[in-house]
Amino acid sequence: MKTHNSTFYRIALILICLSPSLNTFAQWPQWRGPMRDGISKEVNLLKIWPAEGPRLIWSSDAVGDGFSSTAIQDKMVYTTGKRDSVEILTALDLKGNVKWQKAFGRASQEKDWPQSRSTPAVYKNKVYAITVYGDIACFDSKSGNIDWRMDAFEKFGSKGYNSPAHGIAESPLVIDDKMIITPCGDNTTMVALNRLTGKTIWTSESIHDSTGFTSPVLFPVNNKKTIFTSTQKNDLIIDFNTGKIIWTDKTISGSIPVVNNNRIYYTGAYKKGGTMCSWNSELNKRTVEWQDTVSANMIGGAVLYKDKIFISGNSRCLLCIDFKTGKVLSHYDRISYCTLIVADNMLYCYEDRSGKVFLFKINGNNIELASSFKVILGSGPRIAHMAISDGLLFIRHGNVLMAYDLRQQS
Repeated sequence: MKTHNSTFYRIALILICLSPSLNTFAQWPQWRGPMRDGISKEVNLLKIWPAEGPRLIWSSDAVGDGFSSTAIQDKMVYTTGKRDSVEILTALDLKGNVKWQKAFGRASQEKDWPQSRSTPAVYKNKVYAITVYGDIACFDSKSGNIDWRMDAFEKFGSKGYNSPAHGIAESPLVIDDKMIITPCGDNTTMVALNRLTGKTIWTSESIHDSTGFTSPVLFPVNNKKTIFTSTQKNDLIIDFNTGKIIWTDKTISGSIPVVNNNRIYYTGAYKKGGTMCSWNSELNKRTVEWQDTVSANMIGGAVLYKDKIFISGNSRCLLCIDFKTGKVLSHYDRISYCTLIVADNMLYCYEDRSGKVFLFKINGNNIELASSFKVILGSGPRIAHMAISDGLLFIRHGNVLMAYDLRQQS
């Protein structure tokens, strides 16, 4: 009996020790997930939905109006929205209860910016958010207290560089001790701030360009930690530790680069055709490996999964493309202009035009429609990216945030 007890306790101890790493798979701490690639590590999710869709367990119209997605960590949900011309950050629990809300940034003066754009990032016990004007704040994740804030885009000389027609849409990248943003302007292009104090760690040189829709992504090549992003007219690779611009060229990118080792796939956006590029080990030369003819949805981006690129076109088409060759392997023609994420070998697509959410099974080179349902709450464009965490699918439509239950019932 003692042997059985001791064995039980050893197993329990192992599980406890492993649980932090296991729990990280359920997190969705920033825009497009843990690696900014639109892929969730969750498993045991529904493979087919009822006719009315997965169960809606809660919805909240308390988050303000916006295109911001959600960040989920430690069973808390964070998103930004705009209410009464001011952006707010809202924290909810997994049951949809608002735990705190805080306004940050200046009030809107232009009618061009009725919605929030940026998705917050959660790192350890802090939440980081950017307004459409470039006001930045760091919040305590539990209390909502603001640790520091600044008008970063004006501080770093970007006034006049960023288009008032769209506002700032970049989502902050937080790694180690740094918060990375791309204010652009006369003084710099990209900036690293100390995530705990807001003090400047480094600034890159200025390339005198404007901020684009791209959010920076980590681009490690040959064990060198670098950051890739695109401004309005340029693609850049920047040293994570120093801010030195390692490489720059006139942009051929869409808004959401697909990164894999030393390769990046640029969606075609509203231009015709996407492009696969690779870099040499010194990161000073880019080679075009192949190009396709896909006119992609600029907002929805693409997902790389098992050597296949899944991408939504502007026309009525969802495609599966071979990552190595660019060959179209399969397509589904009755869908267009979607945001995409992957979880548990299934592809989730949220279509702007119809408001439908589609579930596809990834079967080798084929995509097979399994289920669909229509989102009936909220208003305005359906361009906020979906998120999956803790067995829940989070969908934002304007001023409404919804959580659907994807968990298989035991």
